[in-house]
Amino acid sequence: MKTNKIKVKITTKREVANQLFFFELTSVDASVLPQANPGDYIAVETPSKDNRHYSIASTSNDGKSYCLVIKREPEGRGGSISMADNTKEGDELYISEPENEFSFVEGDEHLLIAGGIGITPIFSMFEHLVKTKHEKFKLIYLTKSESDTVFLNNLMGNDNVSIHYSKDGRYDFWDLLMTPSEKHIYCCGPKSLIAEIKDMTGHWPTRLIHFEDFTPVEAIRADDKAFTVRVKSTGEVITVSEKETMIHALRNKGYKINSSCESGTCGSCKVTHLSGVVDHRDLALDDDEKKNSLLACVSRSTGDEILLDI
Repeated sequence: MKTNKIKVKITTKREVANQLFFFELTSVDASVLPQANPGDYIAVETPSKDNRHYSIASTSNDGKSYCLVIKREPEGRGGSISMADNTKEGDELYISEPENEFSFVEGDEHLLIAGGIGITPIFSMFEHLVKTKHEKFKLIYLTKSESDTVFLNNLMGNDNVSIHYSKDGRYDFWDLLMTPSEKHIYCCGPKSLIAEIKDMTGHWPTRLIHFEDFTPVEAIRADDKAFTVRVKSTGEVITVSEKETMIHALRNKGYKINSSCESGTCGSCKVTHLSGVVDHRDLALDDDEKKNSLLACVSRSTGDEILLDI
């Protein structure tokens, strides 16, 4: 984590929809947590020792708790499974201070678009608009079924909210996006939804269009093979299985690797590699850096072994 670690306790945990878990994280010393603004996220150090980013869906009135909704991803990288399966109320975790790459801009009118778990940052904006008595906004929430829908009780009954159940996530947005205006548009959800909204808003001023996409770089793929990492300083040889990341294997052997996003975008887990052919899957390193560095969160070997200087 780049920012100061904050110790929190899980004061509430429950499954609120199909494979969707609600967490209330409260400061362990009863102090007020750093202020969270609409669209903020935190990094959570999961029981599996991975860092994962989760949007703050809501905060308590006294400022001592953050509320998250985490989707258990069976085919993910393990962080969400760890949170869903290996935590209970009363457990303590470390989190980061709130950060934001999806800043909410005040304005006269807003259109909020959420798909699936993408409702979490959008819900924080919805709450803000309701609390500040904004009237000119619309929230469109695309979800597969009622059993897959979170915050249903909070959203139902609000005339500005439209919830649409659809297995394929299809919805005709064109009437809303055909004519540019001064409304701010916020969209969070699957890549297909984001691509669709980007395509339909190409004629809008870019300052009015805002996207959030936590879909990580594909660190583990179906055709990946196991390889080994040799650590120069100790001579230890560590096997990285076809179903785990390099950073996870190194941490399991006691090596401390700095990280933040663990999705190949921030560069915090950069380490020096001395030999071996690297499959770079990150979005952070330039071509020169890739000659002798790799990001341990997503990089793999296309050969049998990589030698690292850590």
